[in-house]
Amino acid sequence: MNRKVIICLLILSLSLTGCTWTRTDPVLTVVEILGEPVEGRELWILGENSTYLVELGSDALFSLPLAPGIWKLQAAARDAIGNVVALSETGTASGGRQVLSLTLDKTLVPTTEVQAGKVLHSLLFGGVELAWQAVEVTSHQGGGRWEIWRRPREGRIWEKIGETAPTETNYFMAGLDAFRHVYAVRWAPSGKDKLPGPLQISTGAASGVLEIEWDFEHTFPPVERSYLRAQSLAGETPQPAYYDLIAHFKTEEAFALREEILSSLGLRLKEEICSLAAAVVEPEPDSALSLEELSTYHDQNVFLEPNWILQASAQGNLLSNLPWYLDYLRIPAAHTVTWGDQAIRIAVLDSGLDEYRLPASVKVLPGYNFVQKNFNTADDYGHGTNVALTISEVMPVVSLLPVKVLSAQGGGFASDVSQGMLYAAGLHDSLHNPYPCQIINLSLGASSILLQKAVRQITANTDVILLAAAGNTKAGATEPGLFYPAAFSEVIAVGAIEPGPEGPERAYYSHFGPNLDLVAPPSFEDGTSFAVALVSGVAGLMLAEGISPEDIRPTLTATAIDLGLPGWDEEYGHGLVNAEWAVKGITELTLILSDHREGSLERKMPLEADAQSLDLPPGEYKVQAWVNVQGGVEPEKGDYYASADAVVLENGRAKVRLTLPELRE
Repeated sequence: MNRKVIICLLILSLSLTGCTWTRTDPVLTVVEILGEPVEGRELWILGENSTYLVELGSDALFSLPLAPGIWKLQAAARDAIGNVVALSETGTASGGRQVLSLTLDKTLVPTTEVQAGKVLHSLLFGGVELAWQAVEVTSHQGGGRWEIWRRPREGRIWEKIGETAPTETNYFMAGLDAFRHVYAVRWAPSGKDKLPGPLQISTGAASGVLEIEWDFEHTFPPVERSYLRAQSLAGETPQPAYYDLIAHFKTEEAFALREEILSSLGLRLKEEICSLAAAVVEPEPDSALSLEELSTYHDQNVFLEPNWILQASAQGNLLSNLPWYLDYLRIPAAHTVTWGDQAIRIAVLDSGLDEYRLPASVKVLPGYNFVQKNFNTADDYGHGTNVALTISEVMPVVSLLPVKVLSAQGGGFASDVSQGMLYAAGLHDSLHNPYPCQIINLSLGASSILLQKAVRQITANTDVILLAAAGNTKAGATEPGLFYPAAFSEVIAVGAIEPGPEGPERAYYSHFGPNLDLVAPPSFEDGTSFAVALVSGVAGLMLAEGISPEDIRPTLTATAIDLGLPGWDEEYGHGLVNAEWAVKGITELTLILSDHREGSLERKMPLEADAQSLDLPPGEYKVQAWVNVQGGVEPEKGDYYASADAVVLENGRAKVRLTLPELRE
């Protein structure tokens, strides 16, 4: 096999296996070393701001993902005492996928005789201190400097990290990460008369590894609940139904010819949705195909789907009037920060809204009725008003936009819901909305391609935050699967929990599965309708506090109270919404380590993490973990805090586990 084939295979194999300097970057530069000798080889890499050295030994090929820019590469070989006995010409690389060949010219090259002797490192709590002696075979002239290098313990790439003057023979590397590296020193003479000598690797005591694990102990108030389940469970979840169809046109040309195409299929045009290239249609009385037969029709121009009737995601189980759900979500604590702002507009896509039932601090904006095609958004079913009341409990100061898409029976067509979403976001074809909303609450669900098209248009053209109910099954949800639009990845999907003997647990009726983001309790009625309404209110508080729209979702998930299996799971998503942490933007835990002599060090960890390994000098430590909820200078009531004293770390490993309760006093 010839040399070019070998190099190509190397590039392919390294790209596939990730055996690279940086495993996430598959665009590799391959360096080929030719010539003699074949032992003691080094590769020198010089960039604008970085200098590296690779000890190749007898390797002839090396690959690395060079960042874009100008890099100078040169190969060398040393003999047993460190003299350069072969050197290549300097090659230039610009990063990216390429092959660079360097040929060693076997000749003795002048090399400095100044070396660092007795290179030792000492492990200090704050980092690593390097010390050495200057060893000169003959007196050196012309000046120079000491170079400090490091590489990961298991790595091959040395990086130059600093320099010292000739008279300075020590160097300090601060931080806990310093213990993860191997260090070396060499003399670099001034001028070009001589090359630097070999790296002199430090020796000294090995650090140990302290493994810290943690979890949280959240408390929840006791709840007395009065369900009317005997009545509510008598019914079954309504079966999906439809009475007309949605036609999706595959091209702009097809949409322009929609009337002709529909007529040829025996369909009558009822309503156009131009921005989604769709229309609501129904069979003509003399149509050759039935409604059911047409519901799966497709050709090169158009495909049809049922105009599904979406149902409100509520159970109708009346709960006690105690606001336990507000305490579960830490809403009272969030209210110490903000009560909201009427500049924040939340659209309630539901059965309408009875303004007189809402507190005076809630501003109700003029909306639209897509069921009856007018501006009367009065609630003739009750569900929408209850959703609005739930939002207002979380966010008392807010503007609500009623968009009526559900009828007096609690059902609504996918076509109306899709248009209502576009209207709420200010994207409707013909209806002008002077109050486009930052948040759209969808306490309803079914399945529809039209809904997906509306969701994607909104997320592609606005910063609107979409939240939807995961869905309910009255007899109990036993198989994974969310309602749409909650199941769309662009939408924040919210399931429901209920109080259990050991804390919150998934409500029996709440849908679960892939794409579930969060869970929350229902309010005064069972159902994911009211769980998502609570989360919409929390998102509104976050916007009022200045958190940007793009940060709402990651902050909600990062600050959620983990339930069930550690991390994300299908039952609870990322966990139970924690309104206080979300509004305050608390996404970090602080680890504090003290060695009883030299003070303390801190390390910030994301809340989603539950463990950290630290390289430390042998010794005895105090380990503290603190979530600073109240913003003070030391732990206080309302913070989460735990500590462990006298954690002994010898050369080797030690482990400590902390459980952080909420401080009550």
